[in-house]
Amino acid sequence: MKLKVGCLGLGRSTFDTKLAEKNYKIICKKINSKFYNVIGAPEIIYDDETAAKSITFFKKNVCDYFIVIQTTFTDAKFIVQFARLFKDKFLLLAVQEKRTGSRLRLNSVCGLNLASHALQKNGFFPTLEIIDLNNKNFINDINIQSNKRKKSNLKTLKRITHNLALQKEIFNKVKDQTIGLIGKRPEGFYTCDFNTVELKQKLTLNVKSIKLDELFNVSKKTSQKEISLIKDQTKKYISGLDKLNKRELNKSLSLYNGLKLIKNNTKVDSLAVRCWPETFTKYGCAICGPMAMMNEELVSSACEADVLGSASSNVLTKIANSPSLLVDVVDVRKSDQTAVLWHCGLAPASMAEEKIRAGIHSNRKKPLLHEFALKKGEITIFRISKARNKLIFFVKKAKILKRKKSFSGTSGVVTFGLNTYQKFKQLFECGIEHHLSFTYGNYKKEIVLLGKKLKIPVYTI
Repeated sequence: MKLKVGCLGLGRSTFDTKLAEKNYKIICKKINSKFYNVIGAPEIIYDDETAAKSITFFKKNVCDYFIVIQTTFTDAKFIVQFARLFKDKFLLLAVQEKRTGSRLRLNSVCGLNLASHALQKNGFFPTLEIIDLNNKNFINDINIQSNKRKKSNLKTLKRITHNLALQKEIFNKVKDQTIGLIGKRPEGFYTCDFNTVELKQKLTLNVKSIKLDELFNVSKKTSQKEISLIKDQTKKYISGLDKLNKRELNKSLSLYNGLKLIKNNTKVDSLAVRCWPETFTKYGCAICGPMAMMNEELVSSACEADVLGSASSNVLTKIANSPSLLVDVVDVRKSDQTAVLWHCGLAPASMAEEKIRAGIHSNRKKPLLHEFALKKGEITIFRISKARNKLIFFVKKAKILKRKKSFSGTSGVVTFGLNTYQKFKQLFECGIEHHLSFTYGNYKKEIVLLGKKLKIPVYTI
């Protein structure tokens, strides 16, 4: 049977659109050469207007199957709308990115991760693939299916000796915690949704809502003397502060003071902050560095107002009594069976493999960020997840390798050993969120015992 295939690309204008469009043309050309009857949108969908035109186009040109190319990172608003109209008949593609040590130009893989979670929350289970454009035969990895594929599943973890004393100790560390939610999650970030009642009943977790403007107002009152003191402390471990825009740097350091004041005044245990776009567009700086400082002080701080992400990091921090970090998976490779854990620059200083350099946000061009490669060592990856709308724990041991910084910001090259590529792909296919938490050390047993105590199923891959 020869299927009529629709092809479209998704992108965000704050990323490298020139590279995205180049890749889109290459992929579309190969798709046209492989499949019998292909029709596609000539331009990448960057905004609501283009999205509406594409939907109208495909309503008029009925297709049997769709290939959706995640050319850069995007939210999931359009892809969920698209799936509701055209059902489960599509393949979602992401593109591997060269690990240059500089700007993360596309962040395509993370976009696929976020989209897959959102789609599965809404009852859709697309086929996924991550392609390497440096491989001349990458088209061989692009295959379409006319029938709904079998859903991937995670493995249940049960084989942990039931230690009642340790279980009680762990539970006492994490019970009755309060997350300070500063602002609301960005539109289309279904990965950052949560249910207040469910969190209270199942995790003994409270959420205290705080307006983003409250953070801004408190931070604005930071005196120049306080900013100078913070800067002097920061200079002890980070180089290059004097090369940054002084006004923007001072604003960023004032946000650190604002976060501390809010944390102390509201008596919250961890933070989930709407970090963009308002910190850049309204306040005038990046909040990544200040959140990194809070992480170092064992106040787990999650970006994009990710409450469950903050809760995940807080659990690890309390269990390990050391900093944890919330990251994106931004690259996965078959060639060496590794992946990259990354974020803009909010990793705590104690996680650095090398001397920390002051940086600016790769897309928004404002300070302050931490720039370094994550140190090598065994880690525990953990996520309190709502994959497929069911509250679960996901846990996995991994290793961060001693490698150079993959992208600007903070990043680490991680491996699960054999079949790392397939395991990450399976994780995405199971609907895990686009944020994972980790800390150094092996705390798998503790997570399983906590899951048993809370009667929440614990899974791995």
